[in-house]
Amino acid sequence: MCYQVLSTGSEGNAVIYHGFIMVDCGVPFSIVKPVIQDIQVVLLTHTHGDHFKLSTIKKLAYERPTIRFACGEWMVKHLNDIRNIDVLLPGKIYNYGLFRLSPVVLYHDVPNYGYRIYYKNHKIFHATDSAHLEGITALEYDLYAIEHNYDEETVFENIAKLKAKGQFAHQEGSINSHLSEQQAQDFILRNKGDNYQVLRLHESKHI
Repeated sequence: MCYQVLSTGSEGNAVIYHGFIMVDCGVPFSIVKPVIQDIQVVLLTHTHGDHFKLSTIKKLAYERPTIRFACGEWMVKHLNDIRNIDVLLPGKIYNYGLFRLSPVVLYHDVPNYGYRIYYKNHKIFHATDSAHLEGITALEYDLYAIEHNYDEETVFENIAKLKAKGQFAHQEGSINSHLSEQQAQDFILRNKGDNYQVLRLHESKHI
């Protein structure tokens, strides 16, 4: 399975599939610059800064005027002066010629999309920043690119330790807005076929 992780986690997110599909653009332009000639479409998920960096998007649009930006309708107002915007509806399949895609509603603290990506005989399910994946299926996909943000077995202990030191426990927010290691693995086990790969995304540095 062809993918390239430019960055993943709270410091920035951008993943390229099959060399020409980029999901998220939350990184400086210098990170994206080496691969911009091949990118055909950027799939945007939500407006948090580690997934959405407007200065990089504007630079991409300037350097490569034919690149398309696909997103939910809530993101359009944030894409100032950007052309080639495709507003996508959840559950609908969109044909981009070389590949097809379908957005999936995720459950974050702001509106958010995951994506199903279909290229030739390969199927990818991409999902980050979601409290859960209830009601969503991705049966027998080739790649599950899913966040594994925190460990349910240790997160509460770590929160207690941080609070005891008078420190901020960011993990409290993770519990209500991100997928745990266990949730991600359960989803994969319920959907996987005989041959599949897992791409662990958005892992916390401090579990």
